[in-house]
Amino acid sequence: MQFKNLQIILTFVTCFALVLSSPINDNAVKATIKQIDPTEKINIIDDKFKIVEYSGNDGVDALLKVGGFGNDLDLLNYVMNDIGYTNITNAFINNNGMACTAFQTPNDKGDGYIFGRNFDWYEGHALILVNHPDNGYSSISTVNTDYINWFVYDLTFEELVEKYFYNKEELKSIPDDVLRVLSLYAPLDGLNEKGLSISVNMLPFDNGLNQNNTDFRHLTTLSTVRVLLDKVATVEEAVQFLQETNIHASLDVLIHYLIADASGKSVSIEYINGEIVATETKIITNFYVAEGMEKYGFGLERYDIVEKKMAENPVMNVDDVRDTLKAASDDTLWSVAYDQVNLEATYYMNKNYEEGYKIKLKVKSDDDSDDETLVNVDIPVEEDSADDSSDDSSDEETQEE
Repeated sequence: MQFKNLQIILTFVTCFALVLSSPINDNAVKATIKQIDPTEKINIIDDKFKIVEYSGNDGVDALLKVGGFGNDLDLLNYVMNDIGYTNITNAFINNNGMACTAFQTPNDKGDGYIFGRNFDWYEGHALILVNHPDNGYSSISTVNTDYINWFVYDLTFEELVEKYFYNKEELKSIPDDVLRVLSLYAPLDGLNEKGLSISVNMLPFDNGLNQNNTDFRHLTTLSTVRVLLDKVATVEEAVQFLQETNIHASLDVLIHYLIADASGKSVSIEYINGEIVATETKIITNFYVAEGMEKYGFGLERYDIVEKKMAENPVMNVDDVRDTLKAASDDTLWSVAYDQVNLEATYYMNKNYEEGYKIKLKVKSDDDSDDETLVNVDIPVEEDSADDSSDDSSDEETQEE
């Protein structure tokens, strides 16, 4: 289906993302867990919580084939056209501030890991998106749909800002089929079928990031998350892919990623002086963990809470992770525990930790995507640059883990 003259404002708030683990509180309330299954129609769980499934061509292969794009407008136009939506203009991604917490902890059975995450923001509507791409790994991810708005008016960018941001005029609602596609490229966290988990966290707004190696592909802040979930199985593959990618921070807002795999390896990915630095760590909040920049930023108190909880309880189940997320919550829109062994996500919405929602990621038994890693995409790479980055990442050590 095609939409003419579709004008989009994609408002991406670089949420404060942490991944937490903590011990069970003796006074913890046993949560009621409801199993929910997605369909290709957006289903409403409550007034701020929806779920949907997408299957088929999600545009990632076409995006990588052309080498990506360095800004969100061109990227969204290309992907939407590839999927079948035409004439998309006036895309705007606004990183207003992402303050979240993320961490990885061993599970209490000794056979795997759980990745916890709080998304802290004062308002929003969550959409759980289960993606089954034609040529990639299936995944569960979470989107704040308040960051995605669209317009059918022929307005300039300045007029859009004046009308909807300064004058606070009511936004048009996004048709569900358009929202479902746009949400593919706005994930704030996720888990794929190989057990790889990702969280995006904000860093101080000192300077932007626009890498420009002529031999590397180009991606923006959140499109990177989509591609990694589709194509990467391990931390090692993720680091290699990112070493061969120019990252462009939307609206010059800096972020870092926590990436963790099913083997228990986890790293932060940060960009310092335009260069990628991978540092082994189990926790990130909103300050740098790389050597030489450690503790520059904010969120140290949340980091300390999580670190203490993990020291007190070195292995956890989903309830333990929930209780840790509760202890560290603030203006939390959602908390999620990604089970990297059983491929399940358990959500708690709007600080209601007495009622959870569980989604099981269903994977085709004959899935042949094992060999389809991003690092094999046919894009030229400068050997020296990749080698230097690899050396940097291997020497980095966690600050106060």
